[in-house]
Amino acid sequence: MNKKYKEMLASSFALQIATINLQGAPETRAMINIQNKQIAPHLESFFAKTPDGEIYFITNTSSAKVAQIAKNNKAGVYLYDNQTYEGLLLSGVIEEIKDQKLKDAFWVDAWKMYYPAGKDGGDFSVLKFTGKDYKFYTGDFKVKTGSL
Repeated sequence: MNKKYKEMLASSFALQIATINLQGAPETRAMINIQNKQIAPHLESFFAKTPDGEIYFITNTSSAKVAQIAKNNKAGVYLYDNQTYEGLLLSGVIEEIKDQKLKDAFWVDAWKMYYPAGKDGGDFSVLKFTGKDYKFYTGDFKVKTGSL
């Protein structure tokens, strides 16, 4: 599973992330996968050292998901390979990273189109998801489960 996980994470343009909204229901959205070195090449060496199940996202601090995470940190992330029809569901927790040094390391000026006030403008957040359990769906409709 480790090899397939790394392949899927490295090649996916977007990841599906689910959080619990303020009414207690799941809410899923696609988010840009900054672990993909074509999207964020400056982070390749950082991600080479992260353990399986640790996934980072960038988002607007003003987004609904940041408020949701503050209230309930349970989350899920889904990765998929649309050529083999394989999918990996990770269940775990997510948190907003407050460490300014880490936020600075994630920043590139190209992201100003999404965060016009820049990394210090108050609307740029880094989220860290930590997977605890997984379900791997194979292309032949089998499911493998386990803990990370």
